[in-house]
Amino acid sequence: MRLRDGTVSEARGARSASRLVGGIAGSLLALALLSLIVVALDPAFQDADTGTEWLLPVLNALPVLAACLLVLALTRRPLLSLWLGAVVLALLYGINALKLEHLETPLLPADFMMLTTPRASAGLLRHYLPASVDAWAPWLGVMLVTAGLARWERPWRGSGGRRRSLPLLAAGLVVVTLVTGVQPWRLLYAQEKVAFVPWSPRETVSNIGLVAGLLRFRWQYSEPVPTPDRAAAAALLAQMPAGTAPRPPPAALPDIVIVQSESFFDPGRLQGLQQREHLPHYRRLAREAIHGDLWVPAFGGGTIRTEFEVLTGLAMRHFPQNEYPYFQLVGNGLPGLVSVLAAQGYRSLALHPNDPAFWNRAAALKNLGIERFESEADFAGAPRDGFFVSDQALAERIVERLPDSGPPQLIVAISMELHGPYDASKPLAEPRRRDAIEVPARLRPASAGRLRTFLYHLGNADRALGWLADALRQRERRTLLLFYGDHLPGLPITFETLGFVDGHPPHQQPVPWLLLDSAAPQAAREDSASFMLPGRLLALLGIDDPWFALTEKLRQETVFGPAFVPAGDAGLAALSQLRQRGEQPPAVEAAAEEAAAAPAAAAAAQP
Repeated sequence: MRLRDGTVSEARGARSASRLVGGIAGSLLALALLSLIVVALDPAFQDADTGTEWLLPVLNALPVLAACLLVLALTRRPLLSLWLGAVVLALLYGINALKLEHLETPLLPADFMMLTTPRASAGLLRHYLPASVDAWAPWLGVMLVTAGLARWERPWRGSGGRRRSLPLLAAGLVVVTLVTGVQPWRLLYAQEKVAFVPWSPRETVSNIGLVAGLLRFRWQYSEPVPTPDRAAAAALLAQMPAGTAPRPPPAALPDIVIVQSESFFDPGRLQGLQQREHLPHYRRLAREAIHGDLWVPAFGGGTIRTEFEVLTGLAMRHFPQNEYPYFQLVGNGLPGLVSVLAAQGYRSLALHPNDPAFWNRAAALKNLGIERFESEADFAGAPRDGFFVSDQALAERIVERLPDSGPPQLIVAISMELHGPYDASKPLAEPRRRDAIEVPARLRPASAGRLRTFLYHLGNADRALGWLADALRQRERRTLLLFYGDHLPGLPITFETLGFVDGHPPHQQPVPWLLLDSAAPQAAREDSASFMLPGRLLALLGIDDPWFALTEKLRQETVFGPAFVPAGDAGLAALSQLRQRGEQPPAVEAAAEEAAAAPAAAAAAQP
């Protein structure tokens, strides 16, 4: 009996060892196959010299393998698990290619926040997907293969019940530790050859590959927000002039209209287009308004970054861990421009002819103090030009929502017409006018078509601006109009082909802005940054607020340019972080004493 039991135990041990060896061999084979897919699909490995490096493709395939092993532990179907991993990998590269094409930015972890608002995201992103049946045919094949494997592949025998728990736990542990970035993964992905450039997602992904880049940026964004430097905050406050007695607000407060114009940009900054007049109405209004170049924290997309800066007076550069502020930075009661104006009796309305859930905008605007929000459903039946409600229709809605009496009004309007994509398939109101637009001959046909479509909608946006300004000046009630572009359009190939007149890259190009007073025109050239606009607006209004007075003072001391740094940047960063947390800035004297005592305390602590 003992001999028989020993024989059975030895047989079981041999089978277990055989399964272990088979599992390791199968995993290595799967890793090799996934690495080949990475090399075939990832632009980072298309160069022959880079492709010879075996480590980077393996590091990109490793997270996908971990996910495959997790699926295998759950389904016990090896072919289905490997197939699903390959499909997800191909899907990631397809989405990444679309984003690079239209926005010149690779796929980032923060983009997955769109999954929290699937209906709103699908409504906008569907315009970027191919419309032809041929483009979707491969995905029909993918679905058929997936359904076939799920239906006919038999689960591994003897791998159910308790025997599945250990592989499931091991695979889950690998996935969780990879996503959270615990050791030894950080050490493995921090190899010298794995060049991570945190300030440049595109350069990082072109160096190390898409999947490894997603991991590294996931770890970067999950780093704890640094503690505000209270000493730097105190030093900046100490440099500010002593406060004066608050001025009484104007006896008759004007209405305020803020228009964030989607992708509004001066094409004259491009080589080959600088000799043409593209923005005649903006130029006309600039001759009687405060205007200039505006530096924004977004390029080709990321509208809410600029929007957040204008509504809060906080710079995104001071929150590097946060890509999309409406998901991460806007909590209940975050002070900003809306709350300051509300304290003066202003009623507030936001107008945006798009899904209110996209970018979490409905909840974020409410948290910022906006009282009413008219969105896509409220624009049902409004005229469209292209995929979206026209800028002219938005301008007319602004005027309709401005009463001639009652409390002062704040209207924040966020346009959509000029949003990409700019492909020729857009259903335009005047396609012949678009086709007649001249563009530089050196552009390829696809890029030329996209540039024509952009210029067509830009002309509409410029005309709508002129119409709105003229309508506001005809009102009996004084009105301030703050108008600005949110970022450059997503035309990366056009920018690369033509180049900019000043020689700077696309992400260092400004957009136009202006501040027009319907009752007191004044022409002045003032370059600025988007987070400094509310301070400039309140200064023109004569409304005192300590935070915005500080940003306005720093704006006057800042020299703007392609890579500008705000005056007092270190102190401003600390004060911004304290403000976002809801903490009061430190008292100047106490923080200064703390800063002076810190070196002495550090010296005393030395052995």
